Amino acid sequence: MLVSYRAERIGVADGLPPGARPVLTAAAGGCMSPALPNPAASPRQRRRSGRPATFLRSLALLLVAATTACAPDAWRPDSRFDAFLDQVQDRCGNLDVGGRRIGANLIQGPDSYFLDLTSRYFHREISRENYADALAGTFSSDPGSAGIRCILAVPRSSDPMPMPPALLQ
Repeated sequence: MLVSYRAERIGVADGLPPGARPVLTAAAGGCMSPALPNPAASPRQRRRSGRPATFLRSLALLLVAATTACAPDAWRPDSRFDAFLDQVQDRCGNLDVGGRRIGANLIQGPDSYFLDLTSRYFHREISRENYADALAGTFSSDPGSAGIRCILAVPRSSDPMPMPPALLQ
């Protein structure tokens, strides 16, 4: 049985802390020799041996989660959605949703949830009712407020593949 001092965790030149004695082990032939760390592998290599696979798996999972959680128009321009947002800005820009102005705070502001939700509504991934309820719940408003009613009154262009009505509920 080989017993050694855990020198690979101590950052000193010779592997042992000052004043420590090496533990002697029984080697082949019955001689007692000091147990030293493997000289072929540095302490840094020994510590990193189990980490790369876990790190790469975690990084890959994070990348997949980040790219699948985006709006359908997040990676490419969508002129039809941009035109819809321009109409919302022109018609409803001065109205509020839960104390936040649609034009200045929601469309042009740093909050991406409004744009993501509106994109889903525009592309018919969610129904009018779900859109109104989600906006009202997020921004502490009423689903029938003037701002939400105004956005719902802006016509959406016809989507080439709208969802069947049964799935919109």
